[in-house]
Amino acid sequence: MPASDAGEKQPWWADGLRFSCEGCGRCCRGEPGVVLFTDDEMRLMAHEIGIDVHGFERLYVWRRYGKRSLRERADYDCVFLEGNHDRCAIYRSRPHQCRSFPFWPEVLESEWSWKLFSKTCPGMDRGELHGRLEIESYLS
Repeated sequence: MPASDAGEKQPWWADGLRFSCEGCGRCCRGEPGVVLFTDDEMRLMAHEIGIDVHGFERLYVWRRYGKRSLRERADYDCVFLEGNHDRCAIYRSRPHQCRSFPFWPEVLESEWSWKLFSKTCPGMDRGELHGRLEIESYLS
């Protein structure tokens, strides 16, 4: 039985949300953060930049809250943000966490939080319509 028939409350974004990445790099800089990744994702990132996993871990990974995270620079920019054009150096192999922005639980928590995040992300509320099933796939 569909959730709507079962009387379950639909998320505020049940009709979908518009988002198209404009490649501005704003989600990759400016405040402390944690970018988590799997072993498979680490292998892909290492392969993309042409080094082995141990070298990748030594150069680009640190522990945050007991978990592996991509390093940040002193200004809190992601270590892979190329400053000369605000692009990700590992874009093709970036972790799921990066791929799923802005469909993160804290952004989707309320319409208010979506609007708050959209003030700093020019791709939110524009472009491609992402449906409920796609958004839910990012959340799992």
